[in-house]
Amino acid sequence: MNPWPEFESPPAVAFIDVDGTLLAETTTYLFARILRRKGLIKRSFILRALYHGLQHRFGRLDYGRLVGFGLNSIARIPIIDLQRIAYENFVEYVKPRLYEGVVDHLNGLRMQGTAVVLVSSSPGIVLEPLSIYLGCTDMITTPVRIERGRLVGIAEGPPCYGEGKLYWARRWAEARQIAMDETAAYADNWSDRALLGQVGRAVVVHPHRKLKRLALARGWTIVHPRRPRRAARRDTRRWPEGRPPARSPESPSGMS
Repeated sequence: MNPWPEFESPPAVAFIDVDGTLLAETTTYLFARILRRKGLIKRSFILRALYHGLQHRFGRLDYGRLVGFGLNSIARIPIIDLQRIAYENFVEYVKPRLYEGVVDHLNGLRMQGTAVVLVSSSPGIVLEPLSIYLGCTDMITTPVRIERGRLVGIAEGPPCYGEGKLYWARRWAEARQIAMDETAAYADNWSDRALLGQVGRAVVVHPHRKLKRLALARGWTIVHPRRPRRAARRDTRRWPEGRPPARSPESPSGMS
């Protein structure tokens, strides 16, 4: 039985959260682990990531503070190296953890003409391989500043977290003259309620108690996709040039 929703009429856009929505893990934490194994960050970063992951689960994360700390920790690493590691992270740890049926579901949406847009607080450089693999139309993440080929800080605008997700999603839709009630949103966390409450169709994935109560009260769709039964074999396919193509450094958030 397919746990993902079927729409009588496809939405113009599906804004898709990533962590907890497409996979039962935090992509930034997986990325931090691989950076730690390569000796590129300190163990304290992993501990900080675990703590903030718990805060996120209960909707109490100060994301601006977290992303500032994270960017400072990797500012000395060239972007090209981060891109290469992000691809490795995707193949080894992200792709095998995608919920069952999610790829087919998003393929089905795209075939019906729905634009699939990732909307996530995770850094764009981490999500780029996933976005390409899923055939996404675009990707909205926290905007960052790049200087001399390195990530050096947050750019103008709010972090793509909580109310910030709604801000960036609405801006994306308005730029394309799409009304928010013509869109759908998929998310899993209490912090995502602002975005879920402003779209035409809201899909809540494995919600915890507080969000589940809100979803039931608002009539939102609740889904419980399965985790993969076993880790998928390493994907032996390769992107052109040995790594996924990067978006322009001038538009790191995926906003156009």
